[in-house]
Amino acid sequence: MKKKTKKLLIFIGIPVIIIVVILNTMSNGKKATRVHAEEVTVKELTEEVSASGYIQPKTKVNITSEVTAEIIAVPVKEGDQVYRGQLLVQLDTVQLRKDFDQYRYSLDEIQARSEAAKSLYLQAEEEFQRQKELFDRKLISETAFNNAEYSYQNNKFSYKAMLSQTKQARARYEKAEDQLSKTTMLAPMDGVITYLDAEVGEIAPAQTAFTQGKTLMTISNLSAFEVEVDVDETEIVKVNKGQGAKIEVDAFPDTTFQGEVIEIGNTAVILGAGSTEQTTNFKVKVLFKEENVDIRPGMSAAVDIVTNTKEEALAIPYGCIVMRTVDADSLARANADSTATDPDSSTASNTDTENEDTLKQGGGKKSKNTKELKGVFVVDEGKAKFVRVETGIADQKDIEVTSGLSTGDVVITGPYKVLRTIKNGEDVKTIEKPGNGRE
Repeated sequence: MKKKTKKLLIFIGIPVIIIVVILNTMSNGKKATRVHAEEVTVKELTEEVSASGYIQPKTKVNITSEVTAEIIAVPVKEGDQVYRGQLLVQLDTVQLRKDFDQYRYSLDEIQARSEAAKSLYLQAEEEFQRQKELFDRKLISETAFNNAEYSYQNNKFSYKAMLSQTKQARARYEKAEDQLSKTTMLAPMDGVITYLDAEVGEIAPAQTAFTQGKTLMTISNLSAFEVEVDVDETEIVKVNKGQGAKIEVDAFPDTTFQGEVIEIGNTAVILGAGSTEQTTNFKVKVLFKEENVDIRPGMSAAVDIVTNTKEEALAIPYGCIVMRTVDADSLARANADSTATDPDSSTASNTDTENEDTLKQGGGKKSKNTKELKGVFVVDEGKAKFVRVETGIADQKDIEVTSGLSTGDVVITGPYKVLRTIKNGEDVKTIEKPGNGRE
């Protein structure tokens, strides 16, 4: 009898327990969403523009040949200190010397012929003047006078032609002289040879208006270095000359150098034009403000340019900012119905968000006249509350809030998946973030 009673109680008790659990779950409502949250604090924010590039001397000169000739001497080597006017490369002068001599002889000949033409011109001029006086006194015929004038004019123009030929010959001579002088290549400045690609016996190609030529060597002033970086077009407007920068060189992992922006490119550099990977950058040069003898041209470096600083900024984690799309017409009605006079009040924001949630659930037809709202979710009495915010400067982790929040407000910072799907008024439960740090 007792066994039957126990079995009966068990059969009756199990359904009762299940019913109690179901009722308890229904009475408690929907399970709260677990979120990470942080208080809004006041801190110093430093906005930076980051870019990477390569170190180069502030002043450097590429040495190229202006004439095509054989290299017969290179009295320097890479790493040598050179001084202005010092011999760097000597080219063969045989052919250019012959050309120079030929143009010099040609100039001498034409100058002599010009002097002869000048003598004939002066003689014809004197004869013309004499014949003119006689003609004025009616002592000679008009034919004799005209012949004297024609002879004078002929010799005059012949002399002018010889003067022009003399100028042409002198120009060819001076060009040949200049070409010959360029076979001796001298250092244009004091510095160190940081690149050398010239060997005795090879032909040095000339750099012209149509050909690039070849860089035989590079002379650099190693007393001052700069980093040339590519800054994205979306951030170049923040960069100005004179701004400070922090430079990190890969070769010195534990050292940060101080720098200063000295030059900003005016023309964009477009890479991958027409492709999906097209980028538009601007060249920016950052000067090292301190010397380091171990720095070498060509080293890679990363630069953080300080574009703005605020000592007391109301800051929140950058990742907690969310965007919500709402119907602008509904937004206007909500603002009109709201008792708050501020269009950015939390009441209007909440109404807009609820309206958005209704649209997402299929409760109404979405208007084409929509608006993007930027804001955060704050924890208010166990519920997620959407608040519209305006933002200012930002660093790599935090962003300034200029309106919408106050010190002590608790904002939802994650997880990221929750921030994408959370709705206004949703029950939330704050849990400690693993590692107790910001995402």
